[in-house]
Amino acid sequence: MKVSVIVPMYNVQEYVAQCLDSLNAQTLKDMEVILVDDGCTDSTPEIAQTYVERNPERFVLLHKENGGLSDARNYGIPYAHGQYLSFLDSDDFVEPQLYEKLAAAMDEGNDAAVTDIEYWWQDPSKRYVMKGLSDWSAETVQKKAMLSPMYAWNKMYRASFFLEDGYRYPKGTWYEDTPVTTRIFAHSANIGYLPECLIHYRQREGSIMSSNTDPRVKDIFNVMAMVREEFELDGLEETYHTELEYLHIEHLCLYGMFRFIRSPYLKELYQSSRAVMMTCYPHWHSNPYLKNLSTRNRIFLRFYSRGTAWAFNRVIRQGE
Repeated sequence: MKVSVIVPMYNVQEYVAQCLDSLNAQTLKDMEVILVDDGCTDSTPEIAQTYVERNPERFVLLHKENGGLSDARNYGIPYAHGQYLSFLDSDDFVEPQLYEKLAAAMDEGNDAAVTDIEYWWQDPSKRYVMKGLSDWSAETVQKKAMLSPMYAWNKMYRASFFLEDGYRYPKGTWYEDTPVTTRIFAHSANIGYLPECLIHYRQREGSIMSSNTDPRVKDIFNVMAMVREEFELDGLEETYHTELEYLHIEHLCLYGMFRFIRSPYLKELYQSSRAVMMTCYPHWHSNPYLKNLSTRNRIFLRFYSRGTAWAFNRVIRQGE
């Protein structure tokens, strides 16, 4: 088997058919799709079962008690037979050639391959594309990848990372992709890039990443601590110090703070972010990657504080 795609599912009856139609239409024939019913309470499993019945050579459906996204991904991993492994969220959808093209990139000797992402809104005027691999200058492709989106699902991996090396997603937390993606990038001898937008990341109200009021927004601090710990244990903290520092800037001071500023936990989130940066990366203002940011973002990093939060909040909301 060439490719295994693991699709965790939880109460996505409105969207799952579009996801599974896109997987059924893949031009790569040598692939399997492992559907994991994470204790759904709606009709998602019944919809998925129809795809298994229509195409049992491609689809397999597993059932488990609800444990969250990471637990569902991890549950599906031992069932994978593919040389390469991918993940897809069940409310997203992909173009027919995605996995054929990613597999071709992997066949060139890469340990991982990434592709671009369309942030897909129902309103076409809101849609935009994010590069899967940063176009910033960096010493190695691994460092360039560390500056890129950490999502698990716009990528393909050598399956042995999971089946032999035992990589698993941390359970019971938000931001679960980051500790695994960073580690895979750091341990990849080669990383391929497919500069096409063949995956559509559905944006919808009520999704995890659109919520700022849930206390789990604070999980970012434990997740970033996991990243630091893994790189220290692997003896790679010094090698990737600058990239890890920028990753913390992005998640705690910049785009993370854009989320925090809308949260009822702003005071706590701001204080925790400041404490992490002062303790772990006290010279972060000198990070060389900051020069790549827009003028707006550099101004934000320079002048944002609890005292100016109200002003930035107003400006950010006006720009939405």
